[in-house]
Amino acid sequence: MFIPGILKFRGLKFGPYGDKQVGGFKAGATTSAADSLAIPVTHGVVAKTTGADAEDLTLADGEVGQLLMIHLVAGEGDGTLTPDTSTGFATIVFADAGDQAVLLYVDDTIGWIIVGATGVAGPPAISV
Repeated sequence: MFIPGILKFRGLKFGPYGDKQVGGFKAGATTSAADSLAIPVTHGVVAKTTGADAEDLTLADGEVGQLLMIHLVAGEGDGTLTPDTSTGFATIVFADAGDQAVLLYVDDTIGWIIVGATGVAGPPAISV
């Protein structure tokens, strides 16, 4: 069922009229080493390692419909992710190995939205 003006995510379409297609995950996975602060948007999955100190991670705008999974594989310090453009959240703090978030880039106005977040000890902390 579809009601005009209500955001939908059904049949891999989104938007008030179902007129945009979700592009999905980009091919492949990549790693982001400790103290590398910019999260790459060139792959669908990013395996992030943090260093011993806190890291201020950045996320550039993506492509319309792009899905991105960021997964903290190892690290001692927290990684606080701040996207250039986002709706519904301001930051995500990856604190424990196993923390992960799946994000969808809607467009240049809405930016990144959170599709899901999970972790071994609990989901990453999300601030609004």
